[in-house]
Amino acid sequence: MKLKELSAAVQEAPYYSERFTRRLYTDAFREYTERFGPLYMAAVRETADDPNGRQTLAEALLDELEAGWKRQHFWNRTMVQAREKQMIVTYLSPMLLGLEEPLCQELAERLRDTWNARRPKDGYDVTTYAKLQAGFHNVILGIDVSGWQKRMEERDD
Repeated sequence: MKLKELSAAVQEAPYYSERFTRRLYTDAFREYTERFGPLYMAAVRETADDPNGRQTLAEALLDELEAGWKRQHFWNRTMVQAREKQMIVTYLSPMLLGLEEPLCQELAERLRDTWNARRPKDGYDVTTYAKLQAGFHNVILGIDVSGWQKRMEERDD
């Protein structure tokens, strides 16, 4: 298991976080999955024989992230932690839930449970890529025009 490569899926947050928009998320998520999906599937397959393997992997990944936070200046730690949590919620967990290896789904749940146990006031839940993508709305000047756009498309059909 290459923990540095696995943690890069979370620590490279600035590149992917800025692409978490209605227009860019689809391509960013596909690129992210192509890059990190095989690494996580290989890591999970290495733990297949161990019933606690996914829990151990989740704990090791969080330990690696926490070590990275400790290396930050104290005034920067909270921001880095929040950014990396966003990466787990918007990229890593949806990717794990969508991979064909069923143990990846268990890893997503173990990672969530371990995070929530370590940070009970800063918990999160996992969701799929499809739900996240469906959550983007087409808004102009604060007005959601998704419904209007849909009605126009229906009228044109």
